[in-house]
Amino acid sequence: MSVIIKDSNGQLVPTVFKLGTTQVLAAANTSAATTNAFGTFTTMVRVACSLGHCHVAFGPTPVATVTTSAMIPTNSVGVFSVNPGDKMAVIKDATVTSSTVSVTEVI
Repeated sequence: MSVIIKDSNGQLVPTVFKLGTTQVLAAANTSAATTNAFGTFTTMVRVACSLGHCHVAFGPTPVATVTTSAMIPTNSVGVFSVNPGDKMAVIKDATVTSSTVSVTEVI
């Protein structure tokens, strides 16, 4: 994964990140958190959602809701800032048949 940033002279500088541990969850109609906390050097995560859209939340004891949590559309990816030791919670709408979510630490 790469992000384009500008240096102090306005020149574009590509930054490449290493992908770390991945956890895969089946989203349910109730909020469920990842089983493992993110690593001590993890400050960003990459979240991919397939089959049906889902909603995610992050924190030490996160709870995701379909009304107040960020939505990941079907078959898409989002990158989020997190704190080391955080977890991710995921939930799907009752109208979604199934949703699989992959969260990968970016280090």
